[in-house]
Amino acid sequence: MTSLSQRSGEPNDTQVDRTVLAWARTAATVAVVALLFARWAADLGLIAFLPAILGVSSAILIWMLTRSRAGDRRTQFARGRTDPPLWTAATLCAISVTLAGTGLVALLLN
Repeated sequence: MTSLSQRSGEPNDTQVDRTVLAWARTAATVAVVALLFARWAADLGLIAFLPAILGVSSAILIWMLTRSRAGDRRTQFARGRTDPPLWTAATLCAISVTLAGTGLVALLLN
């Protein structure tokens, strides 16, 4: 049986699934932006693949972590209290800065 959220009247599973899908879209965006660096491989050489590899592997990691934590989120929603994913958000910020930095280094080294 699916419990209902007191505020919205929606099933808790639906809220968790929407959150997982939002993180999946974020991971896909990180992967696409990272793969944009690969198009410069002909001009920059193999160093252009460094941001691409970093971004795609980070996107896979984000997707796997959010999928694996969905069960915990459902339990938290059922109890009526959830903890914000601060570490996930901080990691995403660090990935974005690192991706930008490695892209800049790849451009400056060539």
